[in-house]
Amino acid sequence: MIHYLPTIKSQKDGFDRLAELAVETKEIFNNVVELDFSRCGFFDANMAAPLAAVLTKLSAERFNRIEIVNIPTAIKNILCKNRFLIPHGYDPVVDANQTALPFIRLQLKDENRFSDYLNKHLNGKGIPRMTRAMGKMFRQSVFEVFQNVVIHSGSELGVFICGQFYPQLQRLDLTIADTGVGIRTNVRRFLRNNKLSSIAALKWALQEGNTTKTGTQPGGVGLKFLKDFIELNGGKIQIASRYGFYEYNRVAEVFSKLAADFTGTAVNLEINTGDTHTYKLSSEISSKDIF
Repeated sequence: MIHYLPTIKSQKDGFDRLAELAVETKEIFNNVVELDFSRCGFFDANMAAPLAAVLTKLSAERFNRIEIVNIPTAIKNILCKNRFLIPHGYDPVVDANQTALPFIRLQLKDENRFSDYLNKHLNGKGIPRMTRAMGKMFRQSVFEVFQNVVIHSGSELGVFICGQFYPQLQRLDLTIADTGVGIRTNVRRFLRNNKLSSIAALKWALQEGNTTKTGTQPGGVGLKFLKDFIELNGGKIQIASRYGFYEYNRVAEVFSKLAADFTGTAVNLEINTGDTHTYKLSSEISSKDIF
């Protein structure tokens, strides 16, 4: 069976198309599925993470063989540089400009490996200048937000991580996706409300102080920090889960409905690398910085 992949960008439309792919292939079992890129004019390399989530469910849960074919040269090169295509029989390409944050698959228990990934691959990718303390807090906040999305996902197939630095576009995207139950199911279980919509569940989960964690640790700390940073930086945060989509940038905070059911959850953090500010924690600011 042939499925044509259209242009995929780090926008709601890109997540719509991947959700539609998930639904279109939902009933295919024990077959050969060709994913044809001939109609794909552009593919944001970081979107390899949610695409991998869709394809892994298709292969691991429904015993299908995935064949990726007819990839335009430019797209093939970048997806070989970040190693997404390597498990599909393609040869690796050296990332001479070091713009790719490589595609990896981790298990939920591999928290330390994700932290190591951030420490290793965020350096040299155009992140605005930060003090050492600010940089540490930034990485901790990224880790917390991404960890919170997958911690209750129940994703037995693990999580998928990928990123890309786009120097000409002055942006850095870091994306993580899982194949779990999704935010809606998790919040429904916690609130004991089976009628909660995907958008309502997202709104509840993203409200400061709300968390499905047990214990005394507060929720939303990392997200609040990153939203404050994004507002100053001019980047954005996106979350796609089931039928819900969320985007936050300095202009607006938008909740909308996806075109189809994206099983699991994907989070994208986009940083404006054209930002020339130097960031520091408020505790580091002295009177000399103010006057």
